Amino acid sequence: MIASSVIAGGVFDRSYQMLTLGLILGVTLVAFEALAVVTIAPRITESLGGISLYGWVFSAYLLASLLGIVVAGKLADLRGPGLAFLLGLITFGLGLTAGGLAPNMETLILSRVLQGFGGGALSTTMYVVVNLAYPDELRPRMMALMSSAWVVPALIGPAGAGLIAEAASWRWVFLGAMPLLIATLILTVPTFKQLRSRHRHSGESARLLDAVGLILGAGLLLGSFEIPDPTLALATVVLSGVWTLRALSRLTPRGTLGFAHGLPSVVATRGLFYGAFAGVEAFLALMLTSVHGYSLAVAGLAIASGALSWTAGSWLQERWDARSSGDGRASRVVLGTAILSVGLAIQVAALYTTVVPVAVTVGGWLLAGLGIGLAHSTSSVLAFSFALKGREGAVASSLQLAEQFTSAISTGAGGALFSAALELGLHEREGILLALGLSLILVALGVVAARRI
Repeated sequence: MIASSVIAGGVFDRSYQMLTLGLILGVTLVAFEALAVVTIAPRITESLGGISLYGWVFSAYLLASLLGIVVAGKLADLRGPGLAFLLGLITFGLGLTAGGLAPNMETLILSRVLQGFGGGALSTTMYVVVNLAYPDELRPRMMALMSSAWVVPALIGPAGAGLIAEAASWRWVFLGAMPLLIATLILTVPTFKQLRSRHRHSGESARLLDAVGLILGAGLLLGSFEIPDPTLALATVVLSGVWTLRALSRLTPRGTLGFAHGLPSVVATRGLFYGAFAGVEAFLALMLTSVHGYSLAVAGLAIASGALSWTAGSWLQERWDARSSGDGRASRVVLGTAILSVGLAIQVAALYTTVVPVAVTVGGWLLAGLGIGLAHSTSSVLAFSFALKGREGAVASSLQLAEQFTSAISTGAGGALFSAALELGLHEREGILLALGLSLILVALGVVAARRI
């Protein structure tokens, strides 16, 4: 096992070097595909048809990631992170291949399910590895480095995906990521296999069943928006909502849904601000291309700006944390969530402005990225400070479950609201406004939850 003492050379000391590089490469893979798909989603729906299924391009990924998160957390606690990471890579690769070859929208959504399971497993495993292999003094820097791994994908992913989709085909955005996946496999899995969880725990079978229940409940909840009968739709929303919240409460720390102090509020805050960010991000490309008439390449550059400022916010928290010796982490989560809320609200102005709307979008998105960069990395470190020995996988999966669940709801329900607006004969602008409004409600709740940490 890699030593857990602080090494003079930091995260790039010989004892950590290969592990650090492997983690950065793994984040790069997930980041590249996430940013690319957000950019090309309008072109996918245009090519395959089914604009009414736009939200499912994102929700299918996010819902499936919930299962990947729980399965990976269980495997990491019982067998160590190596097997969980390998499972994630294989499933993610199958999803990329299916997405690149998809003949219709239904197959594309199925490919997103595979990608989601793999992406959830990869993300959770990487959080577990940070907590197992690095001491508390190095974790803030490692979180910042992992956020920095979004820089290159942010610089070339969205704009590059837009150019590829316009010059060749959006299919190459999926297939072209396979070499990076293979490189990640070669460089990370042998190192990850050296790590082992410190303790083993029982009762994970019930957790897996709850995860399946959460996915089915959330899927039914989102599907209820498509039911034409208002009475049946309302009844389905209520029943699936209760079912889903019950499963979520069993998968997260007790008191999460009530914003209880400590770890529960950290998890709740993480889910709310991340879901709000994802809900707005999903509609940025559509807003810039369909409403304002910009190209996919321009939309990709606008989306990339948020990833860059996210990295800046992450490094800001790392330096802040070092100067304060870890004090004030809860306050930084509150500050970051508040900044994020302002940045997201600016996108409503960008939706309706006629004076260089892309500049307004980028300005607000830079602010949103800075806020989530500050809050996201800090909340990770803060959550792990509450983790009991041997329960790192459970804490990591709770964080991931919270953010993926709310993201699935914000993108799926946002997509349903967008589709409903079109069916009523409204302009796409009004449909996007409804989706943005849902995300603003989530981030407002996130500020409330953050103040209770």
